Amino acid sequence: MNIFDKFLGNEVFFRKAELSMVETFVSFLFSKKIKKGECILKEGDVNNKIFYIQSGFFRVFKTDEGKEVNTWFVKEGDFIMSVNSFHKEIPSIETIEALEDGEVLSIRKELYYKLIRSNHKLALFAINELMVNLCEYQTQCNFLRHMSAEDRYLYLVKSHSNILERISQKHLASFIGVEITYLNKIIKNLV
Repeated sequence: MNIFDKFLGNEVFFRKAELSMVETFVSFLFSKKIKKGECILKEGDVNNKIFYIQSGFFRVFKTDEGKEVNTWFVKEGDFIMSVNSFHKEIPSIETIEALEDGEVLSIRKELYYKLIRSNHKLALFAINELMVNLCEYQTQCNFLRHMSAEDRYLYLVKSHSNILERISQKHLASFIGVEITYLNKIIKNLV
């Protein structure tokens, strides 16, 4: 999703007549082409930017006892960052890696805070995006705590089928917490 569509898609915050204000904000964003396999954030680095996925598909993962464990996936139209690292200025426990070639827009933390302090509508938009992401996070917490692997898979089929179309079985198995052979059994039993 184009960044302009993201801002102007919800007329609660920005109306089409305010396109020049949105253009001014967007002019502060840095654009970077990302190749498949490239990381926009690595575990151990301090996350000092907010990223917007203009195009492409990315995974978020952490390393647990030498094994990569996928924790989420982001696509066009999503904002992403390591929240604890960004807010507390501590090393990230996650890596964000491109699974496809894409383009990412980013803004540095200091500039972001300066802009939202000076623009009430931008601050409201940021709060709304935060709430959307917190709702997704809460759903994920419940998802990981209480669902069986089969139910996790079914949840993804029903709620995030667009993700399933873009990830390998290896990444899917890691995300739902099973081995690939068990994932294949789940899929076979549900068909």
